[in-house]
Amino acid sequence: MLVGAFALIVVIIIAISKSASANEKSSFLNQIGILTDELDRQKRENIALRTELKRIGSQDNLFYASMIRLASRFDPVEIAKETTGLLVNYLNAPEVAVFLLDEKGKRLNIVAQHGLNENWLPKMVYDIGDGKVGVAAEKRIPLGNREFEILRIKEPFPIFDPNLCYPIVYQNKIFGVIAITRSGDLEEREKNSLGVVAAITGVALNNTLSFATLRDVASTDPLTKLYNVGYFKDRLAEELNRARRFQHELAVAILDLDNFKQYNDTLGHQAGDQLLIHLAQIFSKHFRDTDVIGRYGGDEFIVMFPETKKTDAAKIMSTLLSELTMYDFARSQNGKKVTFSAGVSSYPEDGGNPGELIKSADEALYGAKDAGRSTVRIHFHQIEKI
Repeated sequence: MLVGAFALIVVIIIAISKSASANEKSSFLNQIGILTDELDRQKRENIALRTELKRIGSQDNLFYASMIRLASRFDPVEIAKETTGLLVNYLNAPEVAVFLLDEKGKRLNIVAQHGLNENWLPKMVYDIGDGKVGVAAEKRIPLGNREFEILRIKEPFPIFDPNLCYPIVYQNKIFGVIAITRSGDLEEREKNSLGVVAAITGVALNNTLSFATLRDVASTDPLTKLYNVGYFKDRLAEELNRARRFQHELAVAILDLDNFKQYNDTLGHQAGDQLLIHLAQIFSKHFRDTDVIGRYGGDEFIVMFPETKKTDAAKIMSTLLSELTMYDFARSQNGKKVTFSAGVSSYPEDGGNPGELIKSADEALYGAKDAGRSTVRIHFHQIEKI
């Protein structure tokens, strides 16, 4: 079509040169110049449009290929990772997190993410109705900035403030929430795609081999495979009720790794992750079958000792500390070993609920850190003078 237009212009120029005056020729040539420029512009726009259509077509092909791969997964962690990667690439989102509901349908635990501060991940547990993630799960509808502003939702974690939360639902059954942070609003096409991804994720999770598999994933820290803090607190509440009923003691210990930041900085985060995995395996073998251990923070762990006195729990922790000093793998390049400091509290002396016990253990932990680290401290109440 463009070739024909240029041929027509040539014919017009020849005709003008034979019959028109000088002024008329100049006027016509100016008009032809304008027409030529317009045809060039349209040509460039057509090329750009074809390039964009080709890009969109290629992107759509990748999107549908990822959707097929997502639907074929049968492991909840792999499903969550596939969903996260797909949305990061397709929506150009700097932060994406997939939360799954735990066994009791009370809490949402992070299973896969991109762009978040990893030190915060173990503590990022949302109760249903708590924060943007919890409200989206409770209402089972997508929520964006406008809804967040209307509902005046208060975020419990300063490290994460999503712009959009999309519930993962299949046949009126809630599995979790996809949370996204992005600077600009989603286009209509992107919103529709996100809805499709959430729907397929729900189908894939529903197709997992058993609900027990999904339950275990939602209760476990992805890196260390220890219990996450949400599940730990549930178990602690249950054991406290039993201790109260049968008048048993119960102890809680929080341990924090010493020199771990230095180890991370000198050997890299991948080496740090491997160290945490190795230590988690050592911890799991050291404690009794009745004890419950979970990951409490980036380099923090928490242990519950049912029917155990505070002094006995402290002895168990001290033995673990002595054993850990014999391992040579936990040494950074400057020769400093990764050990731990620990604080121990107990029911009923230091608290009657999970929050009070954990707070008391944390205070004792700070005492161990102040005492020079690589030590275990028991929580003692300060007696006020009258």
